Amino acid sequence: MSETHEDTNLAAALVGLSHHVLHLFADAGRAHDLTQQQAELVCAVIVRGRVGMSELGRALHMEKSALSNLVDRAEKRDLVTRTRDPHDRRATWVELTPEGARLAEATHDDVTARIKGLVEGLSGQDRAHLTGVLTQLRDAAQG
Repeated sequence: MSETHEDTNLAAALVGLSHHVLHLFADAGRAHDLTQQQAELVCAVIVRGRVGMSELGRALHMEKSALSNLVDRAEKRDLVTRTRDPHDRRATWVELTPEGARLAEATHDDVTARIKGLVEGLSGQDRAHLTGVLTQLRDAAQG
């Protein structure tokens, strides 16, 4: 299949949007005294509840050592706790502390509001179509 001008434009638009969303996480994180990675971490945990380190690594696209360092720093800030799975000694769960949950909720709400601001000028039909297309892309990427 040959690449078309439209394919190139679509790829460039998605890359640009991805970078913009990362900046939204960084901005929201700063507003709540979190780094971009900490903001992504607490948002990933709040939408999943208790989450395993392996799943968290996949969600954040982080290598095991980098994720361990991030979770270590978040633990030191009392944002998350790590516990061993009693049924599988190799598995570790990450959960938000009360302070982590408070910051995660505020940060997630902030990021969500900023993203909603990106699409507020679109019609309801365009938003629904965009939601469907983005969901297909996300599912294909995770599949």
